[in-house]
Amino acid sequence: MKALILAAGRGSRLLSYSRRRPKCLLEVGGHAILDYQIAALRRCGIHDIVIVVGYLANCIKDHVTVPVTFVENRDYASTGSSYSLWLAMELVRDGFIYLNSDLVFDPLMLRQLIDDPEPNAVIVDRRVDPAGDMLKAEMDGRLILSTGKRLAVPAAAEVVGPAKIGPAGARRVEERLDRLVGAGDRNRWVYEVLGLVAPEIGLAGVDNPGCFWCEVDTPADAWDANQRIPPSLVRMADLEGSAGARRPRLLAVGSQSGHVLD
Repeated sequence: MKALILAAGRGSRLLSYSRRRPKCLLEVGGHAILDYQIAALRRCGIHDIVIVVGYLANCIKDHVTVPVTFVENRDYASTGSSYSLWLAMELVRDGFIYLNSDLVFDPLMLRQLIDDPEPNAVIVDRRVDPAGDMLKAEMDGRLILSTGKRLAVPAAAEVVGPAKIGPAGARRVEERLDRLVGAGDRNRWVYEVLGLVAPEIGLAGVDNPGCFWCEVDTPADAWDANQRIPPSLVRMADLEGSAGARRPRLLAVGSQSGHVLD
């Protein structure tokens, strides 16, 4: 299975830190957020990784030391993560693991997601902060009915990620993205789009098995992540960071179609 990491955004709430480097390269425990994500994917046997870049793209391309495929969102300043996903869909139509590039998480969460029998699923946390900024989920048992930061009904969980989308689910996601982009709607969050198609694809919520995770959106989040990150995750990043030679490719994209530059 492939993995898709969306790292095109500027991270406006972290501009005091991200003026000179993308948010995914902010350090937690001495390593960039992106390092933890790549390490977790590789630890779980996923080496086919696509990264969508935009803001300060060359910083990310220069940073990554393992083989990946880069897709460039040249309109990152005026589009949302759903547009970045749309640009990369031709590479992940057979199913993929999806990651926002601001999430630090224990690889046991990813393993739990991969091992779940449902083809379409996302890690959720049942501890809900009603006033918090995390995306919330309305659920019926394990099935996600809708998502939003503010729901009309009490939220059953917070949508944490990563997400897993199987081949049939990927086709439905692409169809919905085609309609949205075709209508000029290029500014949605990916998890918002997944919430729209959740009833169609049977999107399951997989409970976080008690693992550490932190979404780094603000300076307070960055401070909290640095205080709480387990030493085991830092050691994992130490080990995985030394693996592999740098052989990235750039997929230059102006529309959904593009070409690979070696």
